[in-house]
Amino acid sequence: MQFHFIPKPVSEDTWTAGFTLDRVWADDAGLSQDISHLLDRTYMYHSPRELQWHLADRFGLAPQRVEVTSRA
Repeated sequence: MQFHFIPKPVSEDTWTAGFTLDRVWADDAGLSQDISHLLDRTYMYHSPRELQWHLADRFGLAPQRVEVTSRA
């Protein structure tokens, strides 16, 4: 399953300092849905990989089946 997200930087250097989520979409079989309301958008992620594991856990998926891309 593919997820696209817009990070909200905690500082100028987004990938070093971390980020929170501004918006998140799930794409499955060509259908895109905004799922931002289902996630804690105040949690600070340290990497897209951490977000990948969180999404896998949240939606009961194997981490290898989750793909995340940033629309920063």
